[in-house]
Amino acid sequence: MKFTFKIGAKIKEAWPLYKENFWVLLIMTIATFAIQFVGQGKKEVNTLTLEFAVLMLVMAIVSLFVSYMWLRLILNIVDKKEFNLFSVQAIPTLEKLWNYIKTSILYGFCVMAGFVLLVIPAFYVAGRLMFAVYISIEKNQGGRASIKESWDMTKGYAWQLFWKSFFLGLFMVVGFLALIVGSLVTYPIGFIVMIMMYREFQKFKMQNISNPIPVEVSPQAENIKEIPIVPQTENPQ
Repeated sequence: MKFTFKIGAKIKEAWPLYKENFWVLLIMTIATFAIQFVGQGKKEVNTLTLEFAVLMLVMAIVSLFVSYMWLRLILNIVDKKEFNLFSVQAIPTLEKLWNYIKTSILYGFCVMAGFVLLVIPAFYVAGRLMFAVYISIEKNQGGRASIKESWDMTKGYAWQLFWKSFFLGLFMVVGFLALIVGSLVTYPIGFIVMIMMYREFQKFKMQNISNPIPVEVSPQAENIKEIPIVPQTENPQ
């Protein structure tokens, strides 16, 4: 069965969710851009020192923490669940954050391995593993378990999912071309639509499991009579 998910229609569907959660999404978007701006500025430093290496490591961890909060927030928005970004409960435990980091790193290694082979395998792997980080956050799973579950889940739909996420990524980039201000809209809406696709693909797979495709039996096969089995007798010596 074909997985139907129209990006344009889902962007319109995501617009009311964006408006309902405008301020928290705006804060998260500004925080994300600020971290990226600081990190990019530090990368331009030519001298490699211990302090610089430690700072870059801290920036990487902070970036992963913010991305975790992004996905946790959007999952709750799409599911229409309450999520107070500024509450203590919103902060992930070290175990949850570590599982997310492991999954993100393993996902990156898998895609890079695809690039080593050729570009096309990398795109295929990205399509098969695109839900791994969402699974890790939802189920608090480690990298290998989340990667395996995403790989099994997306079997037969890698290219379809990759191209949908690719065009959705282009939509998110369009905001930067509109004097960067547009990204305050396209960036969070892109996240919302991506989680929508994850949720709808989950439902799609569950429907396929509960309603398997019936196997057609030809009329010729139906007319075949059961052949009786005659027990063999031993020949006397």
